[in-house]
Amino acid sequence: MLQPSFFASPHRSDPFFQRMRIVAIPACNEADHIVPCLLALARQNGPKPHKVVIWVNNTQDDTCARALSLLSSVPFDLNVVTVTYPPAPAHAGRARHDAMRHAALGAPDDALLFTTDADAEVAPDWMQKTLEAFTRFNVAAVFGRALLLPDEALKIPAHLHQDDDREQAYSALLEQITAKMNPEPHDPWPRHAEHSGASIAVTHSAWKAVGGIPEIPTGEDRAFYHALRDSNFPVRHAPDVKVYVSARFVGRARGGMAETLARRVIAQDDYIDDALETVSARMLRVKKYLSRHEVGQTSRIFADSDESPSPILRAELPGHHRRAERVLAFLNRRYNPVASLTPRYNAVFQDDMSQSAPCDRLPMNAHDRTG
Repeated sequence: MLQPSFFASPHRSDPFFQRMRIVAIPACNEADHIVPCLLALARQNGPKPHKVVIWVNNTQDDTCARALSLLSSVPFDLNVVTVTYPPAPAHAGRARHDAMRHAALGAPDDALLFTTDADAEVAPDWMQKTLEAFTRFNVAAVFGRALLLPDEALKIPAHLHQDDDREQAYSALLEQITAKMNPEPHDPWPRHAEHSGASIAVTHSAWKAVGGIPEIPTGEDRAFYHALRDSNFPVRHAPDVKVYVSARFVGRARGGMAETLARRVIAQDDYIDDALETVSARMLRVKKYLSRHEVGQTSRIFADSDESPSPILRAELPGHHRRAERVLAFLNRRYNPVASLTPRYNAVFQDDMSQSAPCDRLPMNAHDRTG
């Protein structure tokens, strides 16, 4: 069983820093983005990838040629593969599944597999912070945050940013309530609740044990998280691991971020993100989990529900937010602060996430970013 090591000081001599690092990137008509994507990986401060696989699939533009133009200038082994799928399996889940499977060929058993998107630019410390999360919490996977590129964020109307900020603030409160009721040593607060393919890192052994990325048309990133959860692999939602993505309005995945953005620009949804639930529903779910856990009837890892929660009207969100604040205040009085369990962790990351709101604007439905 993996055990977190809160008080370890991540250093390049730590085992996770010594492992082979391979990045798999599915790409479909990404000629405008693939060069900045690769340059962001090449300019990492600290550890860099040993190998990057670009899985160019069903593409009509010159994504492949532009990627190959960097072959001799990037500080890692660059492998560009082109494939054409028939219409039925030509979807994001299949492409990411195959990209990671190809990347893992011949990889050591203790390798670390990363994946991001071809329209994404990882933060300069993306790999460093990911390795620190592996080391500090000794987990099997690390999920990072997907934020909008600053220039791309300007495409989104201000009122949509404001609405999303409110959703993210409410989500943060739900996560804090969960952390108070069911503190998890491997994933303490501050943390986020995203499961985006734009920033996933996983041990080779855990990836192999769950059968890789699920081959489904949309939501393969979220499904992969559930597969890890179902197999009792601990996962860290690291708030300081960040990737910046485009704000495209035409995407590949039905129900993905691009489709959501395009719909909301025309008319805002009446309901907030369907992954968010009421405070009562969250507390009830945690209590049920803890009750089952006490008698050995469930896994040791609490995760979001596989069932869709009752939708929350956007107009009613302020009331739900106020109730969450009251509940959190009560729990703070009842329980010892979770922060006391990991003082060193909070000292390191105290600037990464506030107590009730995210530190950066997030793209709508970032936790299910597949478009």
